Amino acid sequence: LDEQPFVCEMTLIEQTMAFCKTFTATKQTKATEEKKETEHTNPEGSQVLIRKEDREEEFFFVPTAKKKNKSKNTGAKAEGSTKPIKHNAVTFKLFDDLKLDAPITTDDIPGLLEKLEEQLESYKAKVSKWAEKREEMKRKILEDGILPDEEEKKEAEVEAEVEVEAEAEAEKKE
Repeated sequence: LDEQPFVCEMTLIEQTMAFCKTFTATKQTKATEEKKETEHTNPEGSQVLIRKEDREEEFFFVPTAKKKNKSKNTGAKAEGSTKPIKHNAVTFKLFDDLKLDAPITTDDIPGLLEKLEEQLESYKAKVSKWAEKREEMKRKILEDGILPDEEEKKEAEVEAEVEVEAEAEAEKKE
């Protein structure tokens, strides 16, 4: 009576959401990286060199040749980083338990996260209904000393016994 229902389902959904967010988090962390300013406490007369990426390039002669691109599929990177996701049997089973299709690429993840949010909200609503019924059932147990489900079972058993006795009497008469 005190055990909360749907705990397994809710934790599975939350873990799946965390799994999916690991694929989208890489995009977000690169964008939100901040440059940290460092304080140099060097003695007077010393120089601190700047990182090579931050330096302004000084050319003694103007470069004429353009750099050649080594990668063959530059078009794929330009349209967006839709990386395929490698799954194993366990992840396919987890998505199957949730009755959802496993994401094939990183583009499938935002839609999947919305579906997972909806499922989580529905389970939270079911848990809140259970919490309301639990208080009512506790009250009934304290008043009557019997669970409502047990009352129904006992009534069904009594009816079944009455039917069996009626059938036995009917057979005796024949």
